[in-house]
Amino acid sequence: MENIEQERKPWGKLSVVLSYIFLFGLLTAISSGGGDIKLNLEDANMMNVLKFAQAVAVILLFIVPAVLFAGLWTKDKTHYLGITTRPAVSTLFIGAAGMLLALPMINWLAEMNSQMHLPAAFSGIETWMKNSEAEAAQLTEAFTKGTSVGVLILNLFVIAFMAALSEEIFFRGVLQKILMECVKNKHVAIWIGAALFSAFHMQFYGFVPRMLMGAYLGYLFFWSGSLWPGIIAHFINNGAAVYLVWLSNRGTISVDADKIGVENNEWVYVLVSVVMVVTSMVLVYRAEQKRKGEILNT
Repeated sequence: MENIEQERKPWGKLSVVLSYIFLFGLLTAISSGGGDIKLNLEDANMMNVLKFAQAVAVILLFIVPAVLFAGLWTKDKTHYLGITTRPAVSTLFIGAAGMLLALPMINWLAEMNSQMHLPAAFSGIETWMKNSEAEAAQLTEAFTKGTSVGVLILNLFVIAFMAALSEEIFFRGVLQKILMECVKNKHVAIWIGAALFSAFHMQFYGFVPRMLMGAYLGYLFFWSGSLWPGIIAHFINNGAAVYLVWLSNRGTISVDADKIGVENNEWVYVLVSVVMVVTSMVLVYRAEQKRKGEILNT
């Protein structure tokens, strides 16, 4: 890949980042293992505090470590993250459109993934996974309650924008680039990064669709060398979900966006979704190849 230079000590850097991910995941698993602290998720003021805490948390846990890592341990400093690279303008729009068009495909995969069952010997693990999933769903429902415009704006900022910005900086800007320094096959590196991205969320019954989302975002970064197509696409994905829930809360729509492509006789939506996502990836690849060709010519 032209826009990723080989850095020194890639395996050392990878071990540090993976250790950080493992430690954070372990602490998250322990903290969600059933403490005595119960939060009143019906209290609007409590929810505002939690949203503020989440915004601060992603800055401290993702953005700050990524910036420090790039500044202290890479040759390009913060440029290493891809936040200063300008992609083709069409990449921004096509990448975001592809993410929206993926909805029926993602929903269908999520439905298939949710039917996963572990062998009886792992019943304890499966119970823990289901409980974790239920807790995450309960918190998400509480976060997205409300019908006011203020609630919508706050949710778009915290749930959509801050999540997109922080996760892209850390998982694509740092983790994926380090994997590409370690693994000769860049495509393997992208899929390993996507799997780690999905596993980190610890929502096991949505592992497959989230991994595919991570791979899609990974290819946007790989081809463009810029974080911005992925940040915008990630924001559009999260933001669309937030907006649709908000409309549902207000009674404006009655359609459950999570069911598009899942209901009976909607397989054609899934098929069209797959074709559109693949098409968007081809268009992004061509746009970025053209942009790089123009840069070389000038």
